[in-house]
Amino acid sequence: MNISGLGNTYNGINTNSKQYKALKEKGWLSGIMQNEAMMSAEERLIYETFGGRDTIIKNLMKQFDSDGDLLNANGVAGMDVTGKGTSWQQLTSVSEEYRQKMFDNVKREFIKENGISNGDTTKRSDIFKDYQLSVSKDKRLNGTWTLEQYEGQYRAAMYVAVKSANPNWKPGQKFDTSILDNVTRESVESTLVKNGNRLVRNSIDVSV
Repeated sequence: MNISGLGNTYNGINTNSKQYKALKEKGWLSGIMQNEAMMSAEERLIYETFGGRDTIIKNLMKQFDSDGDLLNANGVAGMDVTGKGTSWQQLTSVSEEYRQKMFDNVKREFIKENGISNGDTTKRSDIFKDYQLSVSKDKRLNGTWTLEQYEGQYRAAMYVAVKSANPNWKPGQKFDTSILDNVTRESVESTLVKNGNRLVRNSIDVSV
């Protein structure tokens, strides 16, 4: 048996890889060793039976890409905000293609859920992931922040349109979906202006 927890020799682990180095830099490797030091003899036996430190390290290395960048829950690198505060919350250019995809999704879900955001059924995460993978890693955080700004304003414009047509309407209640026929991505974006790191409505044309 390879008692990997007692030394620095690993089976099938490239200690020169960026994934392994990232593991060390984040302190995850030292955390593994600290946990090992607190194990009883019985716990260590079970630990080693299931692969010991080798297995733990291999699994943790899978959380990084070949550049040593941490992957998020969707397997996308470049989305780690650790230590960045709010510096990543900056507006940038997002392609018309993905703005349109987000608008179409917001409109579809707004109608389906009668104006309520349903975290259980939304497909927004799929759009964000596709967008993130369409741009370089250094643009993913700013781009995602910007796309979220557009998303919020698309939804707000639809709310205003329905509310203007029916002042007694409340989210969750059915409404005449034809109200949204003239609410387009272009009509919403024409009202938007930058305010610091956010997109805000300069005015809303309630005639839509």
